[in-house]
Amino acid sequence: MDLISLTYFTEAVKDMNFTQTAKRLYISQQNLSNHIARLEEHYGVKLFERRPRLSLTYAGEVLLAHANTVRMNEDNVKNILWEIQNKEKGSLHIGGSPYRSSPVMAILTERFMEKYPNVELHFHHHHSDVLLKMLLDDALDFSISVDKIRHPQLISQPLFKDSVYLMASENLIRRYYPDTADRLIESSQAGAHLKDFSDLPLFNVLSSSVATDCLLSEGLNPNFRITSNYPQFFQPFYYENIAASIITRTIYLSIRRFLPVNIRVFPLITNEKFVINDISFTKHRRKYLSQYGQYFLKITEAYFRELDEDEKRV
Repeated sequence: MDLISLTYFTEAVKDMNFTQTAKRLYISQQNLSNHIARLEEHYGVKLFERRPRLSLTYAGEVLLAHANTVRMNEDNVKNILWEIQNKEKGSLHIGGSPYRSSPVMAILTERFMEKYPNVELHFHHHHSDVLLKMLLDDALDFSISVDKIRHPQLISQPLFKDSVYLMASENLIRRYYPDTADRLIESSQAGAHLKDFSDLPLFNVLSSSVATDCLLSEGLNPNFRITSNYPQFFQPFYYENIAASIITRTIYLSIRRFLPVNIRVFPLITNEKFVINDISFTKHRRKYLSQYGQYFLKITEAYFRELDEDEKRV
């Protein structure tokens, strides 16, 4: 079987337009058509219906399902042989949440580069649905994200329990709840209910649905006064007593040492339960994980253990 023809076939399926695919691959349309015809002749089946518009035949759908496996196996062989030849060179494509990844990846990168300075790291920050597609398409070596990526072809390994917190300055709470602030702060130490803080202005990170999901689960309308797609943008707003935020444990632990003493952080309760998400390592079952990929997983596990131990000491 011609792997080049198979690759062109899978690329053509993405566009369902030979002209567009040929232009994207920098080949002629005739060249692309020849490769498709070669596959059809090899298997003795018709892969595409040309009218009324381009679409896959049933045989084409079957070939597509197997083509991705064949290509992944070929990539695995290449990666293994490359690793044998160049033990400390290569690249990793790592997926993650744009909200949760930012404080973690910088630390992990520093530790990783100490051992593998010549390995290129490519971070892909997307929501779960995009990461799922990229993992299935062999566009990622693995992802480190909230455990919402489920598929029979993927395997996941839990790494960290990521609780959700309400963070606000004491001055802000007293401004909006002048008569009940002391009682509210005291009672929320063991767990805060959003309905008790519904008047507070909130900061919203567009790259995360954490805040919106928590509010809607309690039947509350989001009171977002400030919105940004950059998670670190919100920190000065605490210092100036402008807005509160719903944040995750990974974010909180990464900034805790820099927070002013008047900042209050309360574990969040919705539907009478603490809000906790699993951060997991996820990869395709058939994807070969290189030696340096295994090392990245190892230091990630160690980092999250450190967070747990550090939190217990406080």
